[in-house]
Formats: sequence, structure tokens, C-alpha cells
Amino acid sequence: MYGTILFAVTAFSLLSYFVIWPVVEYFRDPKGLRKYPNLNILCGITDLGFMYEARKGFRSNALLEAHQKSPVVRIGPNSLSYSDLSAIKDIYGHNTKCVKDVFYDTLAGTHHHLADVRDKLDHQRKRRILSSAYALKNLEGWEHKVADKTERFIKAAEARCTAPLKKGEQPTPDSLTFDYRAYSNFFTLDAIADIGLSERLGFLDQGHDLVTAETMDGKLYQVNYRKCLHATAKAQAGTVWAYDWYPLFFKIAKFFWRDLTKLNNGWNDIVWHRSTQRLARYRAGERLDDFFSALMDDKNGNPNGMEWGEIVAEISIMMNAGSDTTAIAMNNAMYLLLKNPACL
Repeated sequence: MYGTILFAVTAFSLLSYFVIWPVVEYFRDPKGLRKYPNLNILCGITDLGFMYEARKGFRSNALLEAHQKSPVVRIGPNSLSYSDLSAIKDIYGHNTKCVKDVFYDTLAGTHHHLADVRDKLDHQRKRRILSSAYALKNLEGWEHKVADKTERFIKAAEARCTAPLKKGEQPTPDSLTFDYRAYSNFFTLDAIADIGLSERLGFLDQGHDLVTAETMDGKLYQVNYRKCLHATAKAQAGTVWAYDWYPLFFKIAKFFWRDLTKLNNGWNDIVWHRSTQRLARYRAGERLDDFFSALMDDKNGNPNGMEWGEIVAEISIMMNAGSDTTAIAMNNAMYLLLKNPACL
């Protein structure tokens, strides 16, 4: 009998927490958000609605279609999406009262990097340290590194594309396909590793992204850079939107998607190996012109005093966002040119 009562109480509590209370809050509407259209039928009640769009794989397209009907769309019980350009200044401007969402704390590691730190004073401290790295003088000084990778990219493309054909000659099947997506990413990865850490990954030269990773206990092994990076984003993108439940969802995901978990760990170990190898060069007295040097010392050569975990976090976001977005832009530009040959 007591077991039945306990089961009934537990079932009612779960029903109240997950269904009844969210519905009550939706109609009570304490923040006045019900006037905005929902991205889907669930978004006004639970964050699971946005998670559903993320798991479908084309969340941005769903948002685009919704914003064609309304400049403001409700994507969660406490979340709105804006399409009006004026919202950028209101949300991200220097004098804004807006703060970054809990989303950034949810995904942060032991230390925050410049892109995910929410505390405004800490963000200002980081910007002061990193301002020298992004100064125009440094960017111009690193131009030769990008030029070198551009030359290697062109050589790699020429080696794999069809050579000029003689009259009546047919191209060989293996010369008709060039994986531009892969090689544009090799280009950005090689460039950011050189700019950031003075390391030559050599992806463009070798034609693949096999790289050394290292666990924190010193074990070395080989992994595919892009697979690990993309697996990390994929594992997070489908589960992060329900912030309170993210740790539980991520543990469940580890059980069902073990390959993704292994690749995610591989990404952490890629970053760790790059960081420790560059630190060893710094301690050996090498003074190199790169992003890492700007993290360690100011322009006068005085130590910045950043914690090691914070430095690793900054290297991680540099190797992630610093390569992926540029490669995506290159791919989109090529796609649009091929779709509009008159612009070539």
C-alpha cells in the first residue's frame, strides 16, 4: 500500500514539475512573453522545443522561416530571438545592461575564455590582455603566415585537380573531384596553429588532418582533428538548450553516443597537447611572434599572470572558432560563385 502511495506521489510530482507547472507559467505569463509567436508549439512551455529543432539538424532554417513572419520569436520559456539589426547594438553595445546568458556558463570548462566569460569586469580584464594580440601591428606581422598557407593551399589544389588536357584527351576519374570543404578547413587550421602557437600542423601538405593528442597523464595517440572538433559541437548543440538538465542529458548522451564522447575527449587532448608543447618552447627560452606570447606577456615583456587553465581555455577557443568559421565562409563563397558562374 505504501509503495502504491509513494509511486502515485512521485508520478504526480513529476507530472506537476514537467507538465502542469510549465503550462500554468505559460498562461500566467509573468514576463509578458506570450505575445510573441513561438518557434514551435513547445517553445513557450519548455526548452525541449528548441532542443527538438536543434536535433533536427537545421535550427537556423526554422528560425529564418519564423522571422519572415515576425521580427521577434519566442524560442524558450525565457528566451527570445531578434532579427532586427538594431537589436545588435541594444544587446551587445558597450553601454548595454544585458549580460550573457547562462548558456555560456553551461558550456564553460574549469576556466572561462574571452567568448564565454559572463562577468563584465573579468571580460574587461581579458580584453586588456588580449588587445595586443589583436592589434593591427600584430595582424600585419602575421600576414606572412597566412600567405604561406595560401601558397600551400593552391599547390594542394593544383596537385589534385585536373591538369590542362591535350586535344581529345579525357581526364582520369580521380582528378575530377577535389574536396574543397576539407582543404579549406586544412588551410584555416594550418593558419591558426601557426598564428596562435607557431606550430606547423602540415595538413595541407599531407592531405589529411591526423594529429597527435595527449591525455593529461601523458599518453600520446593519433586522432583526426576535424572529427574531434565537429563531434564536440554536435554533442553540445543538441542538448545544451535545457541548461538545468544539460549535465544529465550530456551523461545520457555519453551512454548512447560513445563514439561522439571518445571524439570529444580527443578534442580536449588535442588542445592539451598543443598547449603543453608550446609552453615547453616558451620555458626553453623561445620568444616567438604569436598569439601565445601575447597571452603570457604584455608588450613590455612583463608576465600577464594568467592561470594555466585560463590560457588553455583561450587556446581552445582560438583553435575552434578561429578555424571553423573562416572555413565555412570560404565554402559559402565558393558555393555561391558556382551557383552564379557569371560572377566568376
